[in-house]
Amino acid sequence: MIIRRAIAVFVVSGLLLLGGAAYVTGFPAPEISPAFAQKLGKAQKHQVVSLIALEAENLQVTALAITSIDSGERAHTLHFGRSEEGAMMQAASLSKTVAAAVIMIQAELSGVGLDDDIRSQISSFDITSLEGGDRVITLRQLLSHTTGASQSGYAGYPREQDVPGLLEVISSPPRFFESALAFDGVPGRFRYSGGGYSIAQLWAQDVSGKDFTQLADELLLKPLGMEHSTFAQPIDDTHNGPGKITGADAPVAPTQGLFSSLTDSWHNYPEQAAAGLWSTSEDYARFALALLIASEGLESPIPSTVAKVMVTPQMETGWKTGEGPTHYGLGTMLKLDKEGAVVGISHTGANAGYRSHFLARPATANTAARVVVSIGNTPSAALLNKAVVYGLNPL
Repeated sequence: MIIRRAIAVFVVSGLLLLGGAAYVTGFPAPEISPAFAQKLGKAQKHQVVSLIALEAENLQVTALAITSIDSGERAHTLHFGRSEEGAMMQAASLSKTVAAAVIMIQAELSGVGLDDDIRSQISSFDITSLEGGDRVITLRQLLSHTTGASQSGYAGYPREQDVPGLLEVISSPPRFFESALAFDGVPGRFRYSGGGYSIAQLWAQDVSGKDFTQLADELLLKPLGMEHSTFAQPIDDTHNGPGKITGADAPVAPTQGLFSSLTDSWHNYPEQAAAGLWSTSEDYARFALALLIASEGLESPIPSTVAKVMVTPQMETGWKTGEGPTHYGLGTMLKLDKEGAVVGISHTGANAGYRSHFLARPATANTAARVVVSIGNTPSAALLNKAVVYGLNPL
């Protein structure tokens, strides 16, 4: 066991080598221990590491990184196995929260309102050629999943395959099981759509004249000091990545676009805003804390005008969870108390093999603000991520 310590962020990163992929066929799927979350919530700091490591082994999670930041407190970094500081995994749909911030900052710079019709500002593609593209489309709608856009998620492309461009994915995707993006839902009604984020990405690229990787670096990642994060797609761990990559391990799952198993590998995602962020739990927690601080009107690299709107409820999702009704802001999932105040800011993610979850809790009269981020490289990590973020950061 190798343990390293650092200042400013508390990270628990566990990696359990099980001789290749976590499980070959996915049957039977591992289940989380019923008492794990309860034990974790009551555990002392010295017990947290062993509890998570044992549950990761039970769930056959081969790589896991967890970061917790309490505002105003000194913290520590821990790594296990071959996990290394700066080793990136895919943030999956946690990309949307970062991308929303980037896109909204660009909107402020361009003098574009969130409720402006942006169709004429997309110069690289005739958006009216899409089904439903003749109706008003705004950034607020796109970032809150209320445009009625299709394409809830993306399967990505195996590393050995050519990666299409964003325009091709939007208008004429190359695979038989995919179709062109359409605005065929009811405007103003919540309909989760990675496709909507792809349109928002296209808008940001066109109005800025920059690719999304460069734009995100300049507007957000570099100002936040996120040195081990990038929207670069495709990525190569020896050429254009800012750090080492921890590949995914996953069984065949055709419904998720996995037609062959993954062993220490990954898919590439040209849909960068929706699913393309590579990051570490440390970097992502730094972003989430900056968002939380900015939303409270405090100094942050993220403009408070952007952050406050991001964490303002736009629409109830209709998703039923054990934590009560969920609302969606702009790039954020929100939990509200009985008075309608935001008590939790979060998002979950699922790419080919990777699973991610973050939860930010604003400060109260009795508790400090806290952020917990959990990213794993096997499908069963989703169970562990949820238990960890709520066990270490109860609402």
